[in-house]
Amino acid sequence: MKNLVAIIVGGTGQFGIITKEFLLKKNYKVIVTTRSINKKKKLFKKHRNLKLNKLNIYNKKEINKLLYKYKPSLVFYYAGQSSPAKSFFCKKETYRSNVLGCKNFLDIILKNNYNCKFVNASSCEMYGKINDKIKVTSIKKPVNPYGLAKLKSFEITKKYREIHNIKTYNAIIFNTESFFRNKSYLIPKICLAAINAKKYHLKTEFGNLKISREWNWCPEQVKYLLKFIKKKPQDFILSSGKNYTAIQMFKFAFKHFNLNYKNYILINKKKFFRKKDILQKKSDWKSCLIRNRINRKVSIYGNRLITKLINYYLKNNY
Repeated sequence: MKNLVAIIVGGTGQFGIITKEFLLKKNYKVIVTTRSINKKKKLFKKHRNLKLNKLNIYNKKEINKLLYKYKPSLVFYYAGQSSPAKSFFCKKETYRSNVLGCKNFLDIILKNNYNCKFVNASSCEMYGKINDKIKVTSIKKPVNPYGLAKLKSFEITKKYREIHNIKTYNAIIFNTESFFRNKSYLIPKICLAAINAKKYHLKTEFGNLKISREWNWCPEQVKYLLKFIKKKPQDFILSSGKNYTAIQMFKFAFKHFNLNYKNYILINKKKFFRKKDILQKKSDWKSCLIRNRINRKVSIYGNRLITKLINYYLKNNY
């Protein structure tokens, strides 16, 4: 019988929290690792099949002890500094957390011949500036330290699959939102700006509004990630193809309160503009789905995504 045990490394971010919920419903025993258990306990309700485990991703002895104890069938590597903007100021942490931690797990899996699937959370940031739709095979020229770190972990994960026959997957993730997304990212910030404009007539500072992205909903992303990893080990794009400009998302959020966004935002080029901002990102999202005979239905995007976040923030008094 299949060993229904999963380890989620760095499982206290939005992907970790939501992956955990999906797996618990599938009767998996889920071990979530974090650097600090006490600080993260409030994110998790008690469950008989859920365990929080403190882990240093740079300590191979701890990793081996974890894998030997639980013998998982699935390992998700979600650890790593995940902000492109922040990566310019903490290059070493960004590289080590995304690359070295990932490699340490793969080394231990290979050395001890652990029979598990390894899923690396990769990123569209590794492609840099591309005008065409991004394919898995598109040229990769990252423009920030975060993208470079994700490219290195992508290459390592792929290498262990092709050379060492480890069952590895690279999920190339495009922008993703949820209730658990850090509030400093653009979409949560837009929603909170609209709320503060309505409640307190406050104005909020932003950077470049001329960008466009495929802003996905995290539960939908995780749903299809789990479908992909049932297929043969591979690299795949995780996105919906629903592209919106930042200005469109502003309009959705402020229209929720019958406000004009132009009256409540300030542009701070010095603080928020980056020379290497990527204006547009579009994915060739269908090709991976077709190749794997997966049919993706997208229901939460654009205005509906904004509305869900605003209602959640209002309900929880953000």
